[in-house]
Amino acid sequence: MSVAWVGSQPVSLMDAIQNAAKLLASSRCPVFTLDTDVHGTRSAIALAERLGGAYDHGLGETLANEVSLFTNHGGMFTTPGEARRRSSLIVLVGEIPASHHEMLESWAASRPDLGDRNKRLWFHASGSGTVSADTSKLVRKLKAVSLGGDGLSLEGALAVLRAELHGRHVASPLVNVAQFRQALNKSQFPVFVFSGTSGEAAGLVMLQGLIADLNKNGRASSVFLPADDDAWGTALTSLWMTGFPPRTGFSNSLPSYDPVRWDVQRMIREKEADLHVWMSTRGDETPPARGRIALISLSKNETPTAGAAVTISVGKAGVDHDGVTYSSRVGTFRAVAASAPSQLPSISSIVQQLAEALPGRRALPC
Repeated sequence: MSVAWVGSQPVSLMDAIQNAAKLLASSRCPVFTLDTDVHGTRSAIALAERLGGAYDHGLGETLANEVSLFTNHGGMFTTPGEARRRSSLIVLVGEIPASHHEMLESWAASRPDLGDRNKRLWFHASGSGTVSADTSKLVRKLKAVSLGGDGLSLEGALAVLRAELHGRHVASPLVNVAQFRQALNKSQFPVFVFSGTSGEAAGLVMLQGLIADLNKNGRASSVFLPADDDAWGTALTSLWMTGFPPRTGFSNSLPSYDPVRWDVQRMIREKEADLHVWMSTRGDETPPARGRIALISLSKNETPTAGAAVTISVGKAGVDHDGVTYSSRVGTFRAVAASAPSQLPSISSIVQQLAEALPGRRALPC
């Protein structure tokens, strides 16, 4: 089976590496779209630094919105493990991605075994008609009590809840606030579970204000569940390597974070880049329309990527080869063993070969 192509013609892996390296060496402003494991991300960022390029994630807009919750506003956060073991009061906030439903259902099947050991109670704060059928099904499974009001958005519902807990008069009271207040009085560690897709930034900022209020007289926190674990793993990897999340570029060899300037898709649309390096191990994605710039595709596929100057088929961490990925279930990184080992190369190994094929023949530091 071919794993490398130049245009639509199958070639040896070494020929593909040499052709891709020539494109990289001649580029004045390469951009990288990443969607891979920790090792692939580290290698790609190191290559972008060497070439003076910029990088973003395949889910760039979603990830940028999630990152802004931390960089622009901050909050109080705990890990899923702490919430499961210590909290008898869990409040789901808005929309919860389906990838996290199984974990939350497993919490419902257990009881806290540290500190607060009461039976776990569930509530769901939401706006009118703002959650999907999947989240509604989860709420029913968990028997979560609704905290909402007619005609209120999630932002409005959280603002009203915060006001009612302060004993203030509101024009549109929420349902079940008295029941929630009783649960708060009994709980030693209430936890609010939310995602970057739960609602608008203003609502999530209001949520952190509510949690800050509760911490004046007790202890409360939140669990952040990313819309995509691999994307959040890329953000954390980028942070420890450069001090910044994705949408970072290298100017004068120094990292520079700017979520507008280094938005890779914007750069491609506005012709600010001359080479796009697409790296994805999902196997079900293709690069978006790229204008007229050259494309190098490192993708988990069996055919050449349409329009790519060079395509190299790569494996996925945890399937084709071992790797390290982020897991929201444990709240940190974990090693994953290959479930169906194959001969497909990893992205990190391909990027290392690309670096060694560049003029100067220097291996990447990682």
